[in-house]
Amino acid sequence: MQSAEERHFVVVKLNDGEDLFESIGKVVEKHNISSGIFLGGVGMLRDFEIGYWGGKEYLTEFHETPHELIHLGGSIAHVDGKFMPHIHCAVAGPDHSLKGGHLNRAKVAVLNEITILKLHDFYLTRKLNPTSGLMELEVM
Repeated sequence: MQSAEERHFVVVKLNDGEDLFESIGKVVEKHNISSGIFLGGVGMLRDFEIGYWGGKEYLTEFHETPHELIHLGGSIAHVDGKFMPHIHCAVAGPDHSLKGGHLNRAKVAVLNEITILKLHDFYLTRKLNPTSGLMELEVM
């Protein structure tokens, strides 16, 4: 993993086999990111699980085969001091068809290049909405 920070931006390069969420957590700690926005990410993923919110639970799909990471987006928040990312992605398989959804877990295949906007003037957290059952974004 490599990362560098300039002004409000953190650029990250992840290597083959790294756990995406664990590595992002290390970047968040290294660069002291209390709140942020994933501006984009490209590369490849393998052993990943994407989900679709079915209204009461996530309907998930696991893919072992490497897929091109077309886009990664979302937010970085903290709840009770614990890192809580919310990541969605679009991926393309060997047949070039697109799939996407809420990213639950993933390993890097070959490499990932991710850009994060580090927020300074407000704070992102999450709070359980009893109606939706989701930990929804709170902007403070």
